[in-house]
This record gives sequence, C-alpha cells and structure tokens, in this order.
Amino acid sequence: MAASAPPQSIGLFGGTFDPVHTGHLALAAHVLDRCRLDRLLFIPAPEPPHKRRPEASFAHRTAMLEVALADCPHGARMALSLIEADLPAPSYTIRTVEALMAHHGRNRYFLVIGADSLRDLPHWHRGAELLARVSLIVVRRDGTGPGDPGRILAELGSGFAPGTEPHSWRGPTGTTLTYLDDVDFPVSSSAIREQLRRGETPAMLPPAVFAYIQAHRLYGWQRPA
Repeated sequence: MAASAPPQSIGLFGGTFDPVHTGHLALAAHVLDRCRLDRLLFIPAPEPPHKRRPEASFAHRTAMLEVALADCPHGARMALSLIEADLPAPSYTIRTVEALMAHHGRNRYFLVIGADSLRDLPHWHRGAELLARVSLIVVRRDGTGPGDPGRILAELGSGFAPGTEPHSWRGPTGTTLTYLDDVDFPVSSSAIREQLRRGETPAMLPPAVFAYIQAHRLYGWQRPA
C-alpha cells in the first residue's frame, strides 16, 4: 500500500481578486518564504460576506488568477483553489477551513489576512472558533503596529499568549498568530479598476492579466483612440 503524503504547512489567501495584481503575488511569495510554508492557495470568494459584490464574475476572476499564477516565478508553490464555489453562500472563512480539514485534515493551515481584518475578527461568522482551528498570518496595513494583534486577542478572550518568536502568539489549541511588519498588505484593486475605466495600463497588473482584461473588455476598459 502506498504511503500517505506527509502533512504540509499550507497558506490560505482569500479575497475577491477583482482583479488579481502584482501586490497579491508579491505578498504571497513573501509569506511563502518568510513563514516557511510548503504551499499557498489563492481562494477567490464567489460572494464575499463583508464586501460589495465583485465587479467581474467569479469565472473571470478565477481565469485571471490562473493566468497570473502561470506566469509567476513562485507559481510552482502557489495554486488556485475553487473550494468556495462548492460551499453555501456567502463565503464564510470558517466553512472553507472546515471543508479543507475534512479532506486534508493532516495539513496545518495558515490564514493570511490584513491587520484591518484582524480588527474585524470579533464580528466574523464564528470568529472565535476560527482562531481555535487555523493559525493566522497577519500582515501590516493602514498604519497598524505589532502591538495591535495582542490587544485584539486579549479583547477576544482567546487565551493566546506571547510566543517564543517576536510578534508571535500561541493559542490553547496549538494555533498561532504571526504578525509580519516587514511587508504591507496589498492595496485595493479599486484603483486599478478606475485606471482601466480611463483606458490606462495599470503598472500593477501582470501582463497576462491585462491581456485577459482587454480580450474580455472587463471593468469598462476600452482601447484608447
């Protein structure tokens, strides 16, 4: 009988990716190396619970992720996961984590979020339970500092205590929180959409993604006269 695959450390990077841009790819590459992960999954949300409806369809957003990852130098360690397409809407993170664990329970999962999302965690669907099930990699954003995660964890009554590494905490179930202050969470895709509407070529779009947008006339893009 073939031996089962050894457990892996898997990063989970969710979002609308409307569209995916070089900031997303650069952060994913940094997290892979900095946190010594084996792989990182991009998980587009068909219907995000805390954001407005995406402008591009789920099919277009996943197609743009596919072409972006195909051209990415770290693409061999990154993959696209469509797991949320098979889950009930809206796309609650705890459901995604439970589905992954049901199929690949031996792996250890690390959810990559911005520090602003950590502030909102008390209001997430089953947010406290999420902390007990999955480790967090929290990325600096909007002027947040390394002391913010500890304060938020204390407010949640999560039982997390400072870890052995700087800017790290460990919970009673063995999950961890790591705060990265050497990289910023990617800027919103909204500015890129505005540039496309003006017929401009956004510098933060991978060439393959821009070509896809042009081919499908997404985001109101029109070829300049």
